Amino acid sequence: MRFIVRILKIITFGRIEILFRILRRIRTRRIVHGILKNRKIIKLEIGAGIKMGENGWTTLDKNNACDLYWDLRNGIPFPDSSIDAIYSSHLFEHLPFPSVLDLLAECKRVLKPKGQFIISVPNAAYYIDAYVTKDQSFFEKFPDYYAPADNRTTLIDIINYIAYMDGEHQYMFDKENLLHLLKSKGFNNVKSREFDPELDSPIRQHESIYAEGSL
Repeated sequence: MRFIVRILKIITFGRIEILFRILRRIRTRRIVHGILKNRKIIKLEIGAGIKMGENGWTTLDKNNACDLYWDLRNGIPFPDSSIDAIYSSHLFEHLPFPSVLDLLAECKRVLKPKGQFIISVPNAAYYIDAYVTKDQSFFEKFPDYYAPADNRTTLIDIINYIAYMDGEHQYMFDKENLLHLLKSKGFNNVKSREFDPELDSPIRQHESIYAEGSL
């Protein structure tokens, strides 16, 4: 009897989760419809984390603390050629390589002609250089290192940190690789850029590559 009750609870919980997921998708679609109807310029930050949009930006992530709740594995919930600018900070390293390519293609799909794609990712070259030069003080330069991934057994954990991040990371970038990927996916005017204090997080400045491209 207890086993049956437990199974029923699991089934009920699963149905509630499915219902919430459907309701969140409906709400997001309605917000997107309003944005498309009322804004001349649309700027979208994908994988934004826990924050609401500011300065004309709309934030999107899989949580209720941003403007749009959305799972990017389902694409971007905007029609073709509808967004003026897309910004992404420290998102793409969390994706396996095929998903990196898929999301870049999705960003290109929703951008308007001459729309701008702005990106920041961790620079794995910094970590590899620290390993090669045996920089024992490397992590002391980090004001916000991710403690669960901080093993610090031997120098190889510098590489483990950026490569795996306790299971959070799935792909590594350097400057050459990032610019190559943007060009290969059809972005124009691809180039590295400087840190932008109005967009980029200062606590990530020490380890980031900054780049941009357009259609």
